[in-house]
Amino acid sequence: MNDWPPCPSADELEPDVRDMIARIRGHTMVTLPRLISLVEQVRHCESAALPGAFVECGVWKGGCTGLMALANLRYGERRRDLHLFDAFTEICEPDATIDGDRAVQEVRAWTHGAGGTTGRLTPLTGFYDAFGGPGTLEENRELLEQTIQYDPRNIHYHKGWFQDTLPVDAAAVGPIAILRLDGDWYASTKACLEHLYDQVVPSGYVIIDDYDTYDGCRTAVDEFVASRGLPVRLHRVDADCRYWVKN
Repeated sequence: MNDWPPCPSADELEPDVRDMIARIRGHTMVTLPRLISLVEQVRHCESAALPGAFVECGVWKGGCTGLMALANLRYGERRRDLHLFDAFTEICEPDATIDGDRAVQEVRAWTHGAGGTTGRLTPLTGFYDAFGGPGTLEENRELLEQTIQYDPRNIHYHKGWFQDTLPVDAAAVGPIAILRLDGDWYASTKACLEHLYDQVVPSGYVIIDDYDTYDGCRTAVDEFVASRGLPVRLHRVDADCRYWVKN
């Protein structure tokens, strides 16, 4: 595993990168190192003419997808398809038996003890209250189609739990240049990898936002990599996020 170089401060960023991040900052909880890394990954996809869509599973208010859209507009010669997979409501329950103590503690704290931890596909009401509420489909549309003005013909919204939408919609996504997973839990991460990984093109990026945040996310990735015998070299973005480049 490689250590990532120290992240520059916002004032040290290239002006275009700083401006892109500023435009989407209120729509994401993702750290600055992850946003900078994402811009560089898009920039590489464009400079290398890597084929494929940009796909995010777990989009909240659309900030990271919006950043990929802005970077494509800045560095790309053609518009890419963007695919957003999300329930566009509160997150579902973690499974306490595999997702770990941190997941359980956060659910109890952020839902004031009302949230379950048995892995049911049911919204955890109040989970995002401290962060501005859940991301809605309407908020994502407004950011991408009105604020950023990305061509709506290239934006595809897949509303529902991953376990329901991916088996139906994954094949239509086609080749993937960037697959960004922010599903938090074991079952969510596992479903995304099982249904989308094979569509990631050689030299494409697989980003795991919560690899070292929640036990279940890390376990799902490690199990998938081991089961496929993949020659994965994880790169460190910050304390929690990892990515690899597909061979």
